[in-house]
Amino acid sequence: MSDDRSSVEERAQDGELGEFDETLEEQDYPMTVDELIAAYGDYEVESPGGTQSIEEVLNSVDEKTYDSASEVRNDVLNQLNRGDRS
Repeated sequence: MSDDRSSVEERAQDGELGEFDETLEEQDYPMTVDELIAAYGDYEVESPGGTQSIEEVLNSVDEKTYDSASEVRNDVLNQLNRGDRS
């Protein structure tokens, strides 16, 4: 499903994740969702309804450990999409 991967990368590059996307690349992994929220919860990302904090976006994600920036990016963008459909 390279189409999904390229659309996620394009959306991240289009600025939806803003500074947070660059920060993800500098982060050491693995990292749990709770650690991610504690460290970066105040970062804001673009959503269809305006800006949201990372804490708001990932608040509904169950306990999870991320092994890479790509995994975090995918979850954040998927959660933003989910919010768009509600």
